[in-house]
Amino acid sequence: MVTLLDAVKSGNKRETLIALRDKIAETIDKCESGRDMAANSKRLMEVIAELEMMPDINAENESKHDRLKRKHEKR
Repeated sequence: MVTLLDAVKSGNKRETLIALRDKIAETIDKCESGRDMAANSKRLMEVIAELEMMPDINAENESKHDRLKRKHEKR
């Protein structure tokens, strides 16, 4: 697992967002404050949404059938 610091230093936005997502999830798992839980949950959802908006780096290797199947599975 890549640390958040390593991901940031790499300059790879996708890897940074993934590491941030994982770090926020860890924080939520350990959280005892409802206020902090709400703030971290909101940020987690924002990071996930940003990741979902990024183009899939493997998309060029997918067939049209695979892309349609993946889109259907998201519903």
